[in-house]
Amino acid sequence: MSRSALCLLLLLAGAGVVVWQVAGRTGGEAGGVRPERTAAPRGGERGETGSLADVRSWAYQLQGLEAPGAIDRLVRAPVDLFVLEPTTTVRGSEDFPIRGVVRRLHARARSSTTPTLCLAYLNVGQAEDYRTYWQEAWRPGKEHGDEQGFVLCEDPDGWEGNFPVAYWDPAWQRLLFGSSTALLDRVLAQGFDGVYLDWVLGFVDETVAAAARRADVDPARAMAELIRDLRAHARKTHPDFIVVAQNPGDLLDRVPEVAGWMDGIAQEGLLFRGAATSDWEAPEAVGKRRPDEGEGSSVSVARLLRRYHDAGLPVFTVDYARTSEDRAEAVALSRGFGFVPCVTRTPLDRIPDHVFSPVEAPR
Repeated sequence: MSRSALCLLLLLAGAGVVVWQVAGRTGGEAGGVRPERTAAPRGGERGETGSLADVRSWAYQLQGLEAPGAIDRLVRAPVDLFVLEPTTTVRGSEDFPIRGVVRRLHARARSSTTPTLCLAYLNVGQAEDYRTYWQEAWRPGKEHGDEQGFVLCEDPDGWEGNFPVAYWDPAWQRLLFGSSTALLDRVLAQGFDGVYLDWVLGFVDETVAAAARRADVDPARAMAELIRDLRAHARKTHPDFIVVAQNPGDLLDRVPEVAGWMDGIAQEGLLFRGAATSDWEAPEAVGKRRPDEGEGSSVSVARLLRRYHDAGLPVFTVDYARTSEDRAEAVALSRGFGFVPCVTRTPLDRIPDHVFSPVEAPR
């Protein structure tokens, strides 16, 4: 992750506005002023569920929601924010009652002094072959008729069934938003408070970058503008709709104004990183520790994130750790910088037992 110098960030708290200003970047590139971010009022049904700034704990589950007892376990989890797989766009699970799940979780906020927010996971940089939109004829790099070959390659980290895409392609963007069957529009209809965007750093992938050069596209700016357009589309329907981006560090560096199009940021593996696996007990599901010093170390990443935190963007962290000692260390580091921690394992197929522990409960 590169390191740009950020100048003083002026917070106009009384007016509810954050004005961003970024100093010149390394190498002499000119800085700029980010668009104003005005906190949207939380009204109507969503107003009863709290706000992102109120969140002190969160949980992350993308698989296993259909397992017996999984939803009851979610409802009992003592956390303020859930990031969930919407599920109905998974082939074979189209009838999963995710709207009812979101309503159950929101109902907790009306009987509690703590918030309950629900964000839907949305991969904006990759196509997934288990989704209902996937066509069997699609292959990486192959022309697909009207789709014009936006599927570029296989996932570089080994996640089976995931394919980086040319996310600037209008055909891909039509799958994401703008119709009743598009992914974002379905999330809106299901009552989610917002989205949790993955693969926003797609532009660093060599195959994606090469495709962007052929198309004469700046891939970082194209991703930033996609985030802007997704958020603007959602807020036509729900003015308080939340957008949180996972691992956006290099994007924030390359296109500083994108911070004004996000409501929060999340960082995977601040201290402990995991690898691609579907096995909760697999060794690679947890524990690959960041270096203690130098560029890319946990502290250097945390210091960069803290600058955005201090400018008004809530920061969430997710670490992949097995032992109570590792979990405690990850939580302490995150909270020490003012962030909101979550500790789990990379399959993301359950709420971990330690969430319910009187000793390790996330509050």
